[in-house]
Amino acid sequence: MNQQQQNSIKNFLKQHLPVEGELQFKAFKGGASNLTYSVKDDNNEWIMRTSPAGTKAKGAHDMKREYDLLKHVHPVFNLSPEVILLCQDNTVFDRDFYLMHPINGIIIRKQLPDVYEGTDLSLLCEELINVHHQLHQAPIDQLQSFNKGRGYIDRQIAGWVHRYTRVAPDNDIAEPVIKWLVNNQPDDQRPYTLIHNDYKFDNVVFDPNNNNTIIGVLDWEMTTIGDPLMDLGCSLAYWFEDSDHDLLKQISMMPTYLNGMLTRDELVHRYASLSGINIDNYHYYYVYGLFRLAVIVQQIFYRYEKGQTDNPAFKPLGMVRDLMLKQALSQLT
Repeated sequence: MNQQQQNSIKNFLKQHLPVEGELQFKAFKGGASNLTYSVKDDNNEWIMRTSPAGTKAKGAHDMKREYDLLKHVHPVFNLSPEVILLCQDNTVFDRDFYLMHPINGIIIRKQLPDVYEGTDLSLLCEELINVHHQLHQAPIDQLQSFNKGRGYIDRQIAGWVHRYTRVAPDNDIAEPVIKWLVNNQPDDQRPYTLIHNDYKFDNVVFDPNNNNTIIGVLDWEMTTIGDPLMDLGCSLAYWFEDSDHDLLKQISMMPTYLNGMLTRDELVHRYASLSGINIDNYHYYYVYGLFRLAVIVQQIFYRYEKGQTDNPAFKPLGMVRDLMLKQALSQLT
């Protein structure tokens, strides 16, 4: 965001917020999808979310949808951010954006924060699963505008296959994964719930005063109503454990492979015990999560290859895509 754009947004915010003093913008590092900024004045802080520049996948980076959804989610799941203001005026900024109240605390990213040295890491994993289950228990009566009805699994598989086909690389290894997902869909009879679709350590905030407790869940861009085990599969796709290939651990976005962290099997067992859902075989959901993640990575890498973004962090994403697909291939039965 250049200075002229910042000045335009500042003028808009001064008209709609109780601004005290000069506004300062600071971009949050990390993340490869929507852009997030801290906006501060002398006494207040807000969080601004907007889409990246350039061509976007259809249905992605919809700020109004994200804003509207959070307005409905926060009253029934108060660990979600509280939104304040939506701007769709292209004379202010060339993309929609919205503001929300911050949730400040500890976020576990690639390196485990020092505060957890000597901590029983299984407690963090258990809290993560506990809150995921709580999210799935949130009332959805006020969220029916986000519910497309039965057929969620089939829609997801068809949708992600279509998205991948549009940006598939020349040397593609995804075909066996796609065929397996299409031909092995589980029965879609489970009650639908609120699902986050990107639930993982670096999208939750731990309490700095009680660092085993989650006080916030972030990044609701892909949230919808659907099958909770598909949501669990999305989370498992990010969860690399100590027994996985070294390359997977090297690209891991979070330190889930450290000694003391729960394994994927243990995570699923805990979720099953909380939810009462019988999960004899979760491999379909895990393979779906891996394929979906490969598609997201490829969409970003495609934008990089086409020169729509020059972020050097995106350069190795072609390799990451193939590691996801190879992990998925190893799970096929």
